[in-house]
Formats: sequence, C-alpha cells, structure tokens
Amino acid sequence: MMRLIALAAATAAPTPAPVTHAALDVPQEHGAQVVIVQSREFPSGAEAGWHVHPGTETAVVISGEMEMITAGGVRRYGPGESFTMPRGAAHNGFNAGKDTARVVITLVVDKGAPPRQPVAAPGGR
Repeated sequence: MMRLIALAAATAAPTPAPVTHAALDVPQEHGAQVVIVQSREFPSGAEAGWHVHPGTETAVVISGEMEMITAGGVRRYGPGESFTMPRGAAHNGFNAGKDTARVVITLVVDKGAPPRQPVAAPGGR
C-alpha cells in the first residue's frame, strides 16, 4: 500500500503556480489600516454614486455586469473580472446590464475614517 501511495505522489501532476492579480502596498504613512469585505447588489440601472476611499478598493464581479466610471473613462467588467481603485481616485459604479450585478468589495482603508466619502463627478458630470 505504501508503494502505491509513493508511486501516485511521484506521478501526480504538479499544482499550477498561483496567479497574482494585484500586489498592493498598504501605505503606512497614513497610520493604522482596517480591511473591510463587503458584498453589494446593483439592480439594472443602479449606480454607486461618485465617491473616493481613504485607501485601496479591490472588487470582483460575481454575476451580472458593472461599468466602472472614472475621470479616465469607462470600463465594463463581467463575472470573474476584478478591478482595483487607488486611494483618493474618484469613481462611480453603474449597472448598465439587464440583470442584477453582484460584487464583492475589499477595502483597505484608514482606521477610523469613513470608508466611503461622496464627491462631485469630475468635470461636473
């Protein structure tokens, strides 16, 4: 029996190396940080509203489609796709699809600060 286990281990396919999608430094000059993990649902036509975070946001779309709007333009994300928003970058998420979008969001933000701060749209949009 031990020989079979050793033979199986020797012939097993190697595990694929992990794929790193983002490596983020947590800016310590801002003091203590807190990690917040949220899930949100956006019905068709719903938006998050223009806002910034006092830290980094990383999000993955679980189902549906989301558009991420920034001063640099619009990008659409579907299921399994993710995005990262840096500290202080104004953005607005919008569901332009026909189905409810489900998103998991991870924030690494300054401890004690409001994690989400509303701002005006860039260029007065």
